Amino acid sequence: MRSPPTAADKPAAQAPNPGSETPHPAIKARLAGGYCLRAEAQGASPYANICEHCPGFRADPSHLAVLAAQRVDARALAAGADARGWSTEADRHRRLAERLDALIAQAQAG
Repeated sequence: MRSPPTAADKPAAQAPNPGSETPHPAIKARLAGGYCLRAEAQGASPYANICEHCPGFRADPSHLAVLAAQRVDARALAAGADARGWSTEADRHRRLAERLDALIAQAQAG
């Protein structure tokens, strides 16, 4: 018998909202090839969004949909962290959203 699909099996358009507490509270970040799963007790990942902040990271117009979806997630996660009083985590998500804005602009410019 086949096991039920997981969030990683779903296309990005059908994947759960990482900013929401349900139904998958462990999903914290959308990545190009999947999701970062991390329990709250583990704290913030030291690897969170490391690639997006690397000066060597590049994106082209074919990546715009993924970058835009990741930006939506980052903004939702920042709002959720603000609502919980987690200012450091909210700031991290805001910095990511700002970086994604720059990457999107760079990709659109060609």
